[in-house]
Amino acid sequence: MGARLSPLVVALAAAVTLFVTLPSAALAHARAPRATVAPSSSPGISVQGNRLYADGSPFVTRGVQIVGLVAPQAYLWGKYIAAGQHFGTAELQAAVANHANLVRFQVSEYGLDPSNPEYTPDYISSIQNAVEMARSLGLYVIISLQSESAAGQIAANNRCPLPDAGALTDWTQLASLFAGDTGIMFELYNEPGPSATAAGWSEWLNGGNLVYGKQIGDSCTAVGMQQLVDQIRAEGADNVIIVPALGGETNLAGIPTLNDPANPSDPQLAYGIHYPNLTIGVTAWDQAFGNFSAKAPVIVTEWDAAGITGGCTPNTPAQSVELLTYLASKRIGIVGFALDLPGTIVQDYTYAPTTFADFACGVQGGPGQVLFDDYAAEARVQATAPLEGLDGAASWMVSENGAKGFLAAAPAAAQLLFNTPYSFVTGTGVADTTQLGVPNAVPTATFTNEARLAAAVNANQLPPGTVAVQYAPSSPVTPRNQLTDPVNAFQQASLVTHAHGLLLIGAPSLNVVRATAPHLEVVKRTSRFLQRKIAAAAARYSDVYVIQAQTLEQTPSRFSAFVRQAAAQAVNAHGSVEILTEVRSGAGRSAPTTPMLEQDLSGAGSAVSGYVLSDSASTQPAPGDAALGLINSYAGQG
Repeated sequence: MGARLSPLVVALAAAVTLFVTLPSAALAHARAPRATVAPSSSPGISVQGNRLYADGSPFVTRGVQIVGLVAPQAYLWGKYIAAGQHFGTAELQAAVANHANLVRFQVSEYGLDPSNPEYTPDYISSIQNAVEMARSLGLYVIISLQSESAAGQIAANNRCPLPDAGALTDWTQLASLFAGDTGIMFELYNEPGPSATAAGWSEWLNGGNLVYGKQIGDSCTAVGMQQLVDQIRAEGADNVIIVPALGGETNLAGIPTLNDPANPSDPQLAYGIHYPNLTIGVTAWDQAFGNFSAKAPVIVTEWDAAGITGGCTPNTPAQSVELLTYLASKRIGIVGFALDLPGTIVQDYTYAPTTFADFACGVQGGPGQVLFDDYAAEARVQATAPLEGLDGAASWMVSENGAKGFLAAAPAAAQLLFNTPYSFVTGTGVADTTQLGVPNAVPTATFTNEARLAAAVNANQLPPGTVAVQYAPSSPVTPRNQLTDPVNAFQQASLVTHAHGLLLIGAPSLNVVRATAPHLEVVKRTSRFLQRKIAAAAARYSDVYVIQAQTLEQTPSRFSAFVRQAAAQAVNAHGSVEILTEVRSGAGRSAPTTPMLEQDLSGAGSAVSGYVLSDSASTQPAPGDAALGLINSYAGQG
């Protein structure tokens, strides 16, 4: 998600570190076991497989945080006082104007608990009014239960690291109050403290007596997450429940299974992550939460990367865009922190976004503009999703020359589809995508030789602002040792790209099998490709896998059968990999038609999340060009 950084900011960031990754083409329809999840027809928000749906359509959160209700008004302190004073319709309208589709309200465990001296019925009314106001403006809502010091008790720094009896009381009340509106999600507890170990997960699941802190006698009786889920369902609330990760809501590795008593076969549960560490990169994000997103919905329910935020480094702007790119590739939604705290994602109470221009730690500046520009692009393209035939907005990949041609021939369609954080433009840096008029697209470099890829990345020789690197081995241009040992080649490509903060796109050609079977007939290459498990080798180490099936497109049944088989092999190797499939247009008597390409892609169906347009013509495509017809059709222009 993110408007691309300016060339100046990118250059500065690259001087401090290496390379960045901007929004990767994202999963257009999803991380669910890619097969047969039907679109939801339920009102409000629901879960199917690993996807969220809102009113029957795929839903990725574009959220903003509100902290002004984090405690009863009399117990707000410091910066939260001003936040509370500014809350109102104008603030929520600013969220809508910035293309947010959701607001996350932090609410106080203490102010909601009748046994606590900070409790007041007026506080409950203020929360109810705020939620109703947000819903009336078309925003979905997360209610997040807080117990830190901001939630009212200054001494709450000694809070229980997991939910306690007060949290159980609060969710009993909140579930009953909001059970009638499934446009509201419940986040059970903010940033549980225990580490993601077997012991921590057992406490998280079941509760029990916890000893914590430095003071003798620091202990509490925790309520397990399972008990909270059970209680919410006992109150008749079918709302999606967001369950927080451990380690301060940063790690889902090793998480045990939660049961949803109201929906045992299709749990209405999502999982919350906060502030992914910007310095650890793609491999660690995969381990902490990315791989898990193939099983269930994941939302980053709190994030900012401002100059005044803890953990800031001079490389924060570049690493922030890398993270947002990664999240887009997994279709993991995000909630920006906070619309009512100046210096984070907004500059002040005019709600103007912060920027990374002249960024320095300790000085106001941050990711607001990047975040809101991405929100705008995502909102525009989401409207095309039903036309693209996928469960969500499609990802696209096109060359720089191809993009120029399509933008000249069909400017409205190409701009709509390509200017998103879900689309790659190969052969570009950030200055190029900006000049093309698609600043939200992902600048991507392409190599057919892994050794040259590694040399260019290690020597900082990619165009400034490069976000993703495509490794596309092909015979005979790729060295033989890489063709005969694709596992090692893709592994090495992954190690170098991920170490430098780049996403890897694996795109092996069908003709790589010629290295071991030079006289194999073209028609038999698909079988040998699958037998050698080349799709698995590429996908296992890549963030995005491109199925190069364009030589089969003249026979849609063969095209779709191979795409489905290659996709299944890829997902088996890497459950959360994004999968695109390539088609080719061109001119001449043997060129495909638009209906043929549509039939090919329709047959591929849910096996893929987007499309690569192999059309390198530097001139404007002819009116009958099949790819031109395809993008016009998918953009609703034809």
